[in-house]
Amino acid sequence: MQQEVKMIQKERTYLYRWAIFLFAGFLACILPAYTVQAQDIPIPNQSSSQQVQRALPNISISNPLNLSSRSISVHVTGDLPSTGVVKVPVGARVDEVLFGFDLLLKEQALDMSSLDLRNVYVYTQGGDTLLSDLLAYNYGGFLSQNLIVNDGDVIHVRQTNPRFGRVSISGEVIRDLNVPYKEGETFHDLLQIAGGFSDYAWTDDVIVFSPDRTVLTLEEALSYQIQPNDRFIIRKDESKTPQSNVVLSGEVLQPGIYPIQENVTLLRELLLEAGGYTKNPANLSIIVHRKDDDLKRDEFRDAEEEEIERFKSDLLRTSRTLRQTPDQLRMSDQYLENFQLFFDELDMEQTFLYVEPEDVLSEALTLVDQDSIEVRFTPSHIRLMGQVNKTGFYPLEEGKTFEEYLLQAGGLGPAANEQGIFVIKNISYAWVPADEATLEPGDILFVDRDPITTYQVDQQLEIQRLSAELNQRESRFRTVISTVNALVSVVLLLTRL
Repeated sequence: MQQEVKMIQKERTYLYRWAIFLFAGFLACILPAYTVQAQDIPIPNQSSSQQVQRALPNISISNPLNLSSRSISVHVTGDLPSTGVVKVPVGARVDEVLFGFDLLLKEQALDMSSLDLRNVYVYTQGGDTLLSDLLAYNYGGFLSQNLIVNDGDVIHVRQTNPRFGRVSISGEVIRDLNVPYKEGETFHDLLQIAGGFSDYAWTDDVIVFSPDRTVLTLEEALSYQIQPNDRFIIRKDESKTPQSNVVLSGEVLQPGIYPIQENVTLLRELLLEAGGYTKNPANLSIIVHRKDDDLKRDEFRDAEEEEIERFKSDLLRTSRTLRQTPDQLRMSDQYLENFQLFFDELDMEQTFLYVEPEDVLSEALTLVDQDSIEVRFTPSHIRLMGQVNKTGFYPLEEGKTFEEYLLQAGGLGPAANEQGIFVIKNISYAWVPADEATLEPGDILFVDRDPITTYQVDQQLEIQRLSAELNQRESRFRTVISTVNALVSVVLLLTRL
């Protein structure tokens, strides 16, 4: 009998050990392991009996209000993307509540005509209804219009109603406004929110349509009580001519910022005023960057944004695939050079004018405000880039063909595309097939890369990677399920004994 009891106890001990072992394996599968190494815990060099005990000074800090640790609850309601209760520090203002806790993006909200930020309601615990004007605060600097909120206050933002009145001010002001009407506001308040008069404003009188046209003197206008649907027009003073300037830099004797008469001053007059060139004009090129053309460039880039982003995505994906072999790793920067030159070409062709020094006297190129003129030195050499064994700068020799330059550079690289050899012209960055181009100082001889992979191949590789990852997750899940089943079996067996 005693032997049977011992056998049962031995079996139970064996089963308990297996249960503990399986449970530990289960935890190892689902929980991360954290280890603490001995060197992570500093051990003092002296024993505790040898360490000197020093009494800490008795320092007490009084903070009866405890402002740093207190917070209040403010309710945000209305026509907002996100509403609810927000915890804010004591002393927070309406602007901080709405824009400081990711409820609204300030720049977008101030430009939105759908939200009435001129009449933000604040309902207090005491039953009062207050108004906060965030446009007056952000644009006009009226701190009194950015109210301090208290615990339990409700901030309510509503949409603008087209049936409600609006007021506007436009013309020679810093910022044109078309905003909801606010009762009790004067023209002086609206002008301050608009940033004031511009430098070229006619300030003797102000035109207001209410709805009939009325001319007010400046003194009358400043005290004028605004009515719904008033429209203020600030005229331009024709006697004030805006100052037009251009920037001249590069290889001229006197670079700097020069005043001009817009569409009157000629480029050759500006170069004469700057004292002429510092180097031989045969090695110079003139670039005129016209700021107005930036708008055209931006429109062009916006229209092609989706195609460009898709191109960049395919390009980077391909470059990662190409870097799998030593040769491709060594030549990988060439692909990025092609990528950069592609976007340089898009930018350059949209915003620059190109003039050769010998054409300045014959061309009557007039300048406009904010033109930037660079006189660039273009020495007598060309640059080899792309899939060649020795990229770099090479002296330009008359009568030498592009094939001879490629041989001088050690020949084509392992991934070179023999049908994709281009001459990228200096200054204009125009791409011309090498067999149709004449090499000139500053040109770039570029050898494109052979397409080694395709988008379809990359997609297949991505599918294989995702499949392997899914199989790995399924394997871990099966292991966990098996462990749980074993634990359940052990527990059931123990309960039967």
